[in-house]
Amino acid sequence: MSSPPATDLSPSTALHDGHQLARGAAANVLVLVAANFRGVFTFLIARLLGGAALGAFGLMATITDMLSKPGTLGFEEGMVPLVARRRAVGDGEGARLIFRRGLVASLAASVVIAIVGIAAVEWLVRRGSLNALGPGASLMLLALPAISLARISTAASRASFVLTNEFYSRGITETLITIVTFVGLVAVGLHATSASLAVVVGSTCGGGVAWWLARRALRPLAGRNREGRVDMPAAIRYAAPIAGSGLLNVLILNLDVLILSAFVGHAPGVTPQSFGVFCAAAEIAGGMRKVRQVFDPIFGPVAASRDAGDDPLALKETVKGPGRWVLAAQLPIVGALALASGTIMSIYGQAFREGALWLALLAVAHATNSFGGLVETLMMIRKPTLNLINATVTVLAQLMASWVLIPRFGVTGAAVAMGLGFVVQGILRFAEMKHVFGWSWPWQSLMRPVMAFAVAMTPALPLRALGGPFAELGSAAVFIAGYVLCWLWLGADPEDREIWRLLRGGAAKPAASPAAI
Repeated sequence: MSSPPATDLSPSTALHDGHQLARGAAANVLVLVAANFRGVFTFLIARLLGGAALGAFGLMATITDMLSKPGTLGFEEGMVPLVARRRAVGDGEGARLIFRRGLVASLAASVVIAIVGIAAVEWLVRRGSLNALGPGASLMLLALPAISLARISTAASRASFVLTNEFYSRGITETLITIVTFVGLVAVGLHATSASLAVVVGSTCGGGVAWWLARRALRPLAGRNREGRVDMPAAIRYAAPIAGSGLLNVLILNLDVLILSAFVGHAPGVTPQSFGVFCAAAEIAGGMRKVRQVFDPIFGPVAASRDAGDDPLALKETVKGPGRWVLAAQLPIVGALALASGTIMSIYGQAFREGALWLALLAVAHATNSFGGLVETLMMIRKPTLNLINATVTVLAQLMASWVLIPRFGVTGAAVAMGLGFVVQGILRFAEMKHVFGWSWPWQSLMRPVMAFAVAMTPALPLRALGGPFAELGSAAVFIAGYVLCWLWLGADPEDREIWRLLRGGAAKPAASPAAI
């Protein structure tokens, strides 16, 4: 049997795939670093408007993010294969046509959803069902068309293997304009609606830049439209399940905020102020997902091409590197957030220190979900319906846990329920992977990061037990230093060293034998 084409390019399947993954991830790091400056926006909301305002913003941002999924009609992710397939067969005209028509359809859907959503949110606010929101917060939904424009345009750029466009549109344009607009609106006295309007203005500018860059990326594609037309109903039917899965995933990631908002004033200790503190903790802990997002744009295509080969175990070798890299990057963040959670929360103000425990719990929960997300990508290759089932079960588990724990333990109950939901989801994912692919996750490849974490945490925990800001910062510093030193002692995995050699332009060492491939 012949090997997949990629295996001819390097001494081993895993090494070649690791090289591709590392190069793609490196291109995404800059995007995510720039996008993380959006945290300055939430910091300014907390500092200038207070915890209650930050809670209202967090809730409205969650609602907006959820409604953006049906607004894109699934083309946020579906546009990648739709454009890539036509690009692969030399149908440049068809690629541009599917992009334009998909964009028009999603913009129309987003406008309708925005109008209906604004009316529904304002009605719920008047009824008192959303106590965390104030008048005018629903104006953020006006950003839905711009969000669709940005996300679909970015997907089209990725399909053309242009991974840096998001840096200019979202990372630079949207982030900076949102912050500047917010400060300007607060300065002129528009406190109540400043955050929502800033999101609308920033998203619109970022979406415009993303669209212009996508057109530039698609323009060089040559080839006539051989099919003569684009079957948009078929394209929408293809992308709709992706929209459903994406909506459920967003719901899972934000369900703690949504459920807790319903308990404001109705559970012990759940006040508008404590809800705002929890939203700040959720915002920080949610940054754990950014680690996996470094690999997502390239991991999917590489895994799919490897799974299409003749060797059923080749994919298992391919996932070793990304799994190790994601965990190695997540563990020091989890440790630092857990050890210095009170000091980190106090950046928003001293009143936010009460969210220290919530931040620690949410950091562990989001790290668990982020690592398990690699399995979600694998399942999308063969059994995407299982992801929908997993997401549904996770939502139900989290709902049940929240309704039991929040009335008894308040905000802490919401954080614990989030973790329980992700544990259920992780168990389902890894059990299904064994059933679908016939092999378990290569856990032995994770020994180095796990060992480094355990060794570094050993001296940090006693220092943290002393209490106080200095003990928190000192324990976090000791942990990070210990983690780095432990890695220096253990050394990088041999395969990772070979990938680094390739990234630097060197030649890889020959494979020892075909059995090693």
